[in-house]
Amino acid sequence: MNTPPESRAWYRLNQHAAAQLPADFPDRVLRQLRLTRTEPRGAARLFLHPFAVSAYTAAFCFLLVVILHTRSTEETNARHLAQWHEVAMQTASLDPL
Repeated sequence: MNTPPESRAWYRLNQHAAAQLPADFPDRVLRQLRLTRTEPRGAARLFLHPFAVSAYTAAFCFLLVVILHTRSTEETNARHLAQWHEVAMQTASLDPL
């Protein structure tokens, strides 16, 4: 059911959903989150740091670009070498030696 957020049906659905939850639901969720949340320790803290994750992502992207560029260059070189080989063979067939 795709109802626009401005419609009365959406408002009624929102009211019905709010009536299903107890009044202290957000407080209980946040309290439980604070109790069960654990900070990463040791090496996990270092490797899961946002800066480290960004660095890993950048290194992975750079490596991927280098690999793709290398493959593309090798394929282009092989194609050009085959074309030059064909030209050389045609030239050799014209040579009266």
